[in-house]
Amino acid sequence: MNYSDKQIEALIAGIYDGSITERELPTDLYFAIAEYLKKGLYEGFGGTEINFAGDTLTLLEDLRENIYLFSGAKTFQTVKAMDAMLTDDEGLRSFKDFKVFARQEYDLYNETWAKTEYETAIGQAQNAHNWSNIEADKEALPLLRYSAVMDANTSEICAPLNGTVLPVDDPFWDVFSPENHYGCRCLLEQLSEGTVTVAKEVKERATLVGGEMNDAFKFNPGKERVIFSEEHPYFDVPAKDKGFASRNFDLPIPSEDGE
Repeated sequence: MNYSDKQIEALIAGIYDGSITERELPTDLYFAIAEYLKKGLYEGFGGTEINFAGDTLTLLEDLRENIYLFSGAKTFQTVKAMDAMLTDDEGLRSFKDFKVFARQEYDLYNETWAKTEYETAIGQAQNAHNWSNIEADKEALPLLRYSAVMDANTSEICAPLNGTVLPVDDPFWDVFSPENHYGCRCLLEQLSEGTVTVAKEVKERATLVGGEMNDAFKFNPGKERVIFSEEHPYFDVPAKDKGFASRNFDLPIPSEDGE
């Protein structure tokens, strides 16, 4: 992520002196997060040089807006977590001690977790784009088969779903379309014909897997037109901040032309 040590130091100092708060968020951090995740979005969607049109272009625009909303929520949560490091059981920490704890929180959000979020942006953008193709071709290819990579690294979530065959319009795909966890390698294969999985087996698989899945992955990125769902923990804010969050924390969402 393009956010320099000098900017991190200014962020930490601003939180300590009170100029940066949960209500006065740093726009430079917000834009740095958004730019980083948008690179993943565009990589997964097929790049920015392709001349998309119609619903495909609208889908890309919706996914882009979701990246900004996610970045706003992440900025809020990052500052909130860093702000919580201001005090310990004895009161206000010294600036020297605060810097250590605040930097640890910053690195957790914007180094460790950011890498996973970037990969998720790539994967979910691919899945959203693929779903638009699935919808366009469903008259000729009306079935979908869940295809997991079956090896030593296959998750307990994906293995039971492997081989499930259902119509494109089946509500099963509203929940169990990839990605179904971080690092998910699964795909949906479109078929012209095949044997549909019987309802009893589908229910058993859904029950087994649904209890293991993180709610943040129980959605179809192509149908809901988002990379990160509203169930992601970043979007979980205190009741007093709900209105603030609904305004994207008063952070701007620029038009593409304005970037």
